[in-house]
Amino acid sequence: MDSPSNPDEEIICQCFQVSDKTIKAHIKEGKLREIEEVTEACGAGGGCQSCHMLIQLFIDQHQNPEKPTESKNEDKQGGVKKRGFFSKMFQRY
Repeated sequence: MDSPSNPDEEIICQCFQVSDKTIKAHIKEGKLREIEEVTEACGAGGGCQSCHMLIQLFIDQHQNPEKPTESKNEDKQGGVKKRGFFSKMFQRY
């Protein structure tokens, strides 16, 4: 399926090599509300199902967006902080 060419993308569905950005885009564009709908749209979650928890998290985040907080992507010296895996997973659309 979709393999990320961007280093800011993380593979969420290992079975079908579907990235977080692809999944989030399908959820947003298709107004998807169920894991099965995501699987039908892009294949994510159709194999071993170990990614279902993260797919559900993305669906929940899209359905219940919170007000974005002030970005804290800079360190004390004014440089940009490197973002980790979990910060990418929990970012808002």
